[in-house]
Amino acid sequence: MAQPIDKATIVNRALIQLGQAPSFSLDDESFANGAIDAVWPDVVDICFGLHDWTFARRTSRLSRLAAKPDNGWTYGFELPGDRLGAPLLVLRAVAPSEAVLRNYTIEGETLFAHEPAVWARCKVEVDPVAWEPNFRSAFTTALASRLAVPMQQDEGLAAELWATAFGTPAQGGTGGAFGRLVAQDRAAAPVSSPLLRSDPLNDARWL
Repeated sequence: MAQPIDKATIVNRALIQLGQAPSFSLDDESFANGAIDAVWPDVVDICFGLHDWTFARRTSRLSRLAAKPDNGWTYGFELPGDRLGAPLLVLRAVAPSEAVLRNYTIEGETLFAHEPAVWARCKVEVDPVAWEPNFRSAFTTALASRLAVPMQQDEGLAAELWATAFGTPAQGGTGGAFGRLVAQDRAAAPVSSPLLRSDPLNDARWL
């Protein structure tokens, strides 16, 4: 039977990289597990913030708010609560071809526009089971790096594992395993392609 992939699985794989026993449990409240829980969200922020990963993107129609905005816009839309950062792309049509919406603004958790229907492509939180396998492996190495000091006071190993995940300091986080993954992900689904297919002349038919 295949082992379930969750936070505990990844943490224990990181501990194994450090030569530690894979003893992490989601219900354990030990000091060591408290340190792991403190490090985990930072590593998530760093690794997901590197790039707009295709496996963590979702395009969805935004829910329009019933109340008319009092800030001059015609409509307000609720942004997804599980998104990471600002929308990657805002659209006024998704079929038969995407039409980029350029005239909008975002205030807090609300997007305002003059269009009655709006879609947004966002980077969203996804469970580890949905992470691309190579991303999961690189993330595990990054997590092991961040745990090397609190778990065994080994700054040399921490630096070595960090370089494996992100490259040397001179590369500014664009090398190592993540650097290769970013290049592969960009080649598989260029982020700019919808914008390149949209220009003022083509957009005129939507006005």
